[in-house]
This record gives sequence, structure tokens and C-alpha cells, in this order.
Amino acid sequence: MRSSMTKFCILLVCVFLCSRGMNAQSQSLKVLVLDALDGKPQANVKVEYFCMGPPLNSAPKIAVTDKEGSAEISDFCSDKQEIDISIYPPNKKEQCGVGPITLKDILSVGAVAHLDADGGIWCPTKVSKKLKPVPGQVILFIKEPTWWQSHVAG
Repeated sequence: MRSSMTKFCILLVCVFLCSRGMNAQSQSLKVLVLDALDGKPQANVKVEYFCMGPPLNSAPKIAVTDKEGSAEISDFCSDKQEIDISIYPPNKKEQCGVGPITLKDILSVGAVAHLDADGGIWCPTKVSKKLKPVPGQVILFIKEPTWWQSHVAG
């Protein structure tokens, strides 16, 4: 009897740990940073993100993209909050478009930056139009501003 109870308890612990691991994996998201002109992955880009809305706005958190232009975020918002993601390349390039999006939308549908969003630096949409959203992934773009953008419009 005692050995059956021990086996049952071990089984319950395993089920609990496995379910927690599965939730943790499904609750992470990937940020992919690409060049808006040629679609090449951008390495060493600082990805800053924070949660907006109730219960509380969070302090910004930081991740950095790898050589494939990807950064994984696993410590983030509740389902009802929006996540605001900003990217800061190590060169003169700047982020194109996008705004806050709910975690639920990212995990269920994914997101590709809207390059024609307000406040953007007029990024071309040739590369972005070819990409489809992937659940659990946000695709963002950067490009170097033109002379006009950096000296007159900016």
C-alpha cells in the first residue's frame, strides 16, 4: 500500500512539473529583428520591453539579439496587458514602426511591424509584405535613415 501511494505521489509531482514546463515554454516569445531594406537578420540589437496597463506598468527589461537576429523574452506581461517593444541597434540604424500589442495576440497570431505606423522613419514595405506572422513571434525592422530623414525631417 505504501509503495503504491509513493508511486502515485511521484506521478503527481511529475505531472505538475511537466505541466509547469510546458506552460513556461508556451509563455515565451521571440523577437526577430531584420533590416527593412534587405531582410537580413540584425545581431547585437538591444531589445527593450515593458508591460503597460493594470495591474502595474513594469520597469523596462532588456534582451539582445543573437547572430540570427533573434532574442527570446520569457519574463513578461499578463494576458490583459500590452507589451511595448523598442529596439536599439549598435549602429546608426533606427526602428521602423510598430506599437504596443497584447501578449495574447502575439502568442496566438504573432506580429509583423507596421512600417507605415505614425512616427516611423518611412521604411519600405517590400521585405515586410513577404512575411507572415508566426504565433509567439514579433518581427521588427530597422534601417539607416536617409540624409533627409536625419537632417530635415527628424
